[in-house]
Order: sequence, then C-alpha cells, then structure tokens
Amino acid sequence: MDSYNNGPVPPYQNNGSGYPPYYTPPTRHPGSSFATASMVLGIIAVISAFFATVYPPIICGGLSIILSLLSKGNDKAMLPNAKVGLLTGILGMVVNVVVVGSFFVMLFTNPSYKQEFHDQLNQYSEYFYGESFDDMWEQIQEDAGYH
Repeated sequence: MDSYNNGPVPPYQNNGSGYPPYYTPPTRHPGSSFATASMVLGIIAVISAFFATVYPPIICGGLSIILSLLSKGNDKAMLPNAKVGLLTGILGMVVNVVVVGSFFVMLFTNPSYKQEFHDQLNQYSEYFYGESFDDMWEQIQEDAGYH
C-alpha cells in the first residue's frame, strides 16, 4: 500500500539502467568544462588587473578568450559561462592596459615622479654597472657623434 491507502505500489522497473524508464539523466554539454574554466580565468584576469600586475591579466584573459571560443564547438550559440568568460577576459585585458598605461603616463608626466625615477635609474645603474645612467648616455651620444 502507498501512503494514501490506494492499493499496492507497482513494482519498480528500471530496464537495467538504474533509472526509471520515464527518467533520463541530464546530459552535460561537451564544452561546459571549458566554459567554466573560461569564466574562472576571466574573473581572475579582472581581479588581478586592478592590482597593477602586468602579466597575470594578459595570460588569464587570453586563456579565458581561447577557452570560451573552444567551448562553443560546432554549436551556433555559446554557453552562458562561456559568454561571461569571454567578456571578463576582454574586460580584464582592457583594464590592465588602462591601469598600466595610466601608471606610465603618470610616471613620465609628473615632474616629481620623473625626477625620482631618474634618480633610481642612476642609482641602479651605478650599483650594477659602476657608473650612472647619465654618464653612460653621454658616452653613447659621444660615440654616435651627437656631441
């Protein structure tokens, strides 16, 4: 009897598959793993772009774009995760270019930063090569005939 006293419950039939005949297990899209990996890499690219790092957003963003395109396969439409991965990969690379570019613009246009950068360049040059960058630059210009 079932819970409502309607009589005996019919025997469970599964045709040897482990599932009832009216139930088919859900199938995964062949590219869903690529789409998920693309989304994760795109998110990492966006997050790492805001920390003024140069290489991780480019690497993660590029891989995100490639994996999102590979996840499509022969289908006409992209999976939602692949679309998110494509957009975040592009966004991460664009944000990286903007952040790093603005850093260099600020470095070379602000006179105080420019002087600090020049002093550090001379300091490192003296440490590694034994003479300042300015002295080496003058020597290069003399050798090229500019003086």
